[in-house]
Amino acid sequence: MEEQKNRRRVSDIEFSLDKDLNIIWGNRSFSMLFNITNNKLNLAEYLDKIDADNLKHFLHNYSSKNNTPYTILNLKIGKHKITCVLCVSKKRNGEYSINLQELSYAQDLMDKTMLQNREYSVLLSKFNSYFIVYNGSKYALASTKDMKNIYLGNKADFIINFIDFFDINTEIDGSKYQLQTLFEDIEQGICDKKYRLLLSDSSHLLVTTMQSFSRKNHSIIGLVTQKNTALSDNSYSEKRDGLTGLYNKLAITDLAVKKIDIARQSVSLFIIDVDKFKEFNDNFGHAYGDKVLVTVAKVIQDSVGDQGVAGRIGGDEFLCVLDKNDEEEVRNIARNIKMGIQWSIQACDPDQVVTCSIGIARTPMNAESYEDLFKLADKCLYIAKKRGRNCYIIYKPEIHGQLLIEQKESERSTASGKYYMEGALSEINIMNEIIHKEPNYIEKALYMLMEYITVHKICVYQWNNKSKIFETSYIIGKDDVDIRLKHLNDRNEDYLKYLNAYDFLHLDNVNNLDTMDKDRFHMYLEDNVASTLEILCKSDDGKAKVLICLDIYKPSRTFQAQKIVFAIMAAKLISHELFCTIKV
Repeated sequence: MEEQKNRRRVSDIEFSLDKDLNIIWGNRSFSMLFNITNNKLNLAEYLDKIDADNLKHFLHNYSSKNNTPYTILNLKIGKHKITCVLCVSKKRNGEYSINLQELSYAQDLMDKTMLQNREYSVLLSKFNSYFIVYNGSKYALASTKDMKNIYLGNKADFIINFIDFFDINTEIDGSKYQLQTLFEDIEQGICDKKYRLLLSDSSHLLVTTMQSFSRKNHSIIGLVTQKNTALSDNSYSEKRDGLTGLYNKLAITDLAVKKIDIARQSVSLFIIDVDKFKEFNDNFGHAYGDKVLVTVAKVIQDSVGDQGVAGRIGGDEFLCVLDKNDEEEVRNIARNIKMGIQWSIQACDPDQVVTCSIGIARTPMNAESYEDLFKLADKCLYIAKKRGRNCYIIYKPEIHGQLLIEQKESERSTASGKYYMEGALSEINIMNEIIHKEPNYIEKALYMLMEYITVHKICVYQWNNKSKIFETSYIIGKDDVDIRLKHLNDRNEDYLKYLNAYDFLHLDNVNNLDTMDKDRFHMYLEDNVASTLEILCKSDDGKAKVLICLDIYKPSRTFQAQKIVFAIMAAKLISHELFCTIKV
């Protein structure tokens, strides 16, 4: 536990700056990132002008009471760009305390950062690999698990022990040549190269060399990682998806079966689906849809790296087999995929955000066969969709087992026709309540509608022609908090701007507004609203209006299509009752 507690993350970088981006203070990790000995610099020097302007604007408008503390930037470090999620933890006397919540390094820069800085040496313990150190006279082989030397000696003895330790197949000319070149280059101080060595079990070692700046100038470090090529050999080179370059369905499925059913490896299975992809294709064209798929594939490949394999198994559906099942590691990669897709794709419409849903199952704790594991991951993907998309679900039987049981019961009800009959009767009862006009009939109808649509609250607002403002008519449901009225009547705010051409807003996940309209996002957040359906009903003269809002609290959930249709119809009828006229 103490070892876990003391581990530092690559993102453990803290600093403070003022509104003009002058650095006031930075911790040691910050100094190492920028390779400086003092913090007298302006962050704008490491940013594109547009990023610098955006950051200044963000800081100028930041308030801990009503702002999300995150913003995205691309830092320029040498020849590399690092995508950072900056988090403002505190603002005091014009000074902003910042930490880097995420860092998306290029792989070569990640390797260099970890090996060149002593502070990150403890990070190596998270990787199941080895490294070589050559100090100009002797060689050492050490494990990243405990940083202890496995062997220390001269070149000739070291090569013998190196071959024996990894069981390198020196009978293959290519492997023998790579081994010889590796040590010749090290002796001559040549670094920043990669060497592949074939092992006797048909897997291979990848050795990446680099100069060590934390040791003597002539020291060379080689990071040694092992990769199983027996399960992902070159025979699949022609089995690539033509658009994305990932494995096609046949190849990735075959690899998954070999890893899970034959090799009995401990893996995690990811099924990734682009949210509402058909809408992007229909609204913006197939060329844009293809661009989305290519970018999604690149994000997945970059996130998985050499820790697994990825393929495309359908139009907008991807499958990853991750060679890890530790929950923390799985979450990190799932989060990188989710965030990477959300921030890497520029939508054609500013109101649209490209997101993904991910279902994850792990072996051996969840299932022991590929087929069973795929089914569980697919069920988790379904749950992620039902919760409003743009999220990932890692299967846990104690949490998701009951949800799957309820889903099966729902499927049986649908198959028998019971589901549809009950829905029809519910709709008839709601209509009768409105038509027959019993005492308090609108309020009763709203309660019935809330239960049938399965929402937490319904709010009804009427337009007052005399005072020229909206007034709250009904708040039915979990609480009586009214988050909309002040926004509806704010003359500087066009609250109805997100309504579509048919005068309603269907928003399955209000998180999508976080990047477009923070004020509106925080309005929903104030009352824990996660999903909403807002319907505007107009009179024939265009003056009298009724706004009916159906809210679902967190976690977000998708409105069923057929119930949206009925909700709109019921809203029109209720509006007609309130104004005795209706415009369709």
